[in-house]
Formats: sequence, structure tokens, C-alpha cells
Amino acid sequence: MVGRFIILSFVAALATLVAATPSGAAGKASPPSNLDPRAQQLLQGACEDLASARAFTFHVEINFDQVLPSNVKLQFAAAADYSVQRPDQLAVDFHSDLGAKKIWYSGDHITLFDPPHLVYATTEVPSTIDGMMEQLEAVNNLSIPMADLAYSHPCDPLRKGVIYSAYIGVNDVNGEDCDHVAFAKKNVDWQIWLQRTGKHLPLKIVINYRNAPGSPEYTGVLSDWKFPASIPASVFQPVLPKDAKRIDFKKVKEPKP
Repeated sequence: MVGRFIILSFVAALATLVAATPSGAAGKASPPSNLDPRAQQLLQGACEDLASARAFTFHVEINFDQVLPSNVKLQFAAAADYSVQRPDQLAVDFHSDLGAKKIWYSGDHITLFDPPHLVYATTEVPSTIDGMMEQLEAVNNLSIPMADLAYSHPCDPLRKGVIYSAYIGVNDVNGEDCDHVAFAKKNVDWQIWLQRTGKHLPLKIVINYRNAPGSPEYTGVLSDWKFPASIPASVFQPVLPKDAKRIDFKKVKEPKP
């Protein structure tokens, strides 16, 4: 998510909580907390529901901004389908106004294919989804959008560095009532809308890169969640055209031995 993996125009609406004064320290109350317990609990519940699933698939419709050197902000659209089977399989089919990518990860190898340019790259990676994504980011400076949801403990990357959280209320996503919660990190604000019935699945995510030039925004609306007992192994195997050309993954540093 997250790999990111969010707008906060409502900051002034949060009523902060004041911790109890410790015994023996009368008159020295702790500073107010910017972390809303209800927001924290709702995110934790959603993460636990996802963490308990061995296999799942979902679709996401995306809008994302690109800021030109002139500071003019443009918006583009994308769509992606994700298949996740823990601990070591992930497939992503991504198409956007600016291009397309297909990703297949199974066992200890990942393959990334660029259909418009007919090139692909394959590299050896750790044999868990968590380890694979951490190596891609550290070694290749690559992240897979929305793939934070595939971590074995999805809340770990989502909550890391959070300095603010708030429960906003019950709001709509495609006609369904959702719990709307918001979080902020040092440079990024993000919101998430969680399904209120059944599994507490994320149905919408908004990310605002507050400190980047032009404050670009990323919005994903998630749907068609499915939780099969297993996903066919063929889903995670590369399907490449005969004329696709192999290239190398760019490395920013060598992987740890």
C-alpha cells in the first residue's frame, strides 16, 4: 500500500484524547494523543481479516496525478487485477493511460513484463511475499502499488510512522456504507473506507503525497473481492510473447547475502 501504499482536509475536526495523569505527577498531564483508538481498531480489524486469508483476489480502479515541471497537475486512469496466495505467490495485471505491466511471482523468482514495449525482466527474490517486496524496494527501488495488502501482516507497513489518525464517519463507496478513517505520516496522508458487513475489506483508498511537488494524489476503488480455497498455479506463471526481449532489473544496490 503500501508500498504509499490520502487527503486530510478534516484535521481540525479531530477531538484529541488526553492520557490520564500518572500517580505522583499531579498537574503534569501527558500531551494529547493524535491517534484515535477507533480508527486504529478498525484498521486492525481489516488487517486481521486479510491476514487470515491464505488466498484472495480483487480488482481496483485507479485515478492518479502526474505533476508537470510547470506545476500543472494532470490526472490519469488505470485498472488492475490482483491474485494473492500466501506465502509465496502474487500476480498483478495492470493497465493505465500511460502503459501496462504484468507481474508474476512464485517461489523464488519474479517476472515483470511491459506489453507495450515487449520487454521483460526476471530476477531471483526471497521465497515469501514479504521478503520479495522488501528486496524489490531496497535493491531495485521498485514498489508494487496496492501490494501492501498482500503482506502477511498488512497493518505493519500501513501503520509504520503514523503520527495522526481519525475516525471520520460512515460514508459511501459505490452505494455501500463504509467506515471512513484517515491517517497521516510525515510526508503522506491517506484515507481508507472499510466495508461494515462481513469481512472489513478496504473498498477505497486515497493517498496524498503532501510534500511532493504539486501534492499528487492516488485513488483506488477496490471491488470483486474473492477468497477461494486456492488459486491455480498457472495464474502465477509468466505468459510471455515469443518476441518479448529480456532485459535486466536495474539495481540501486546489491542484495544482502
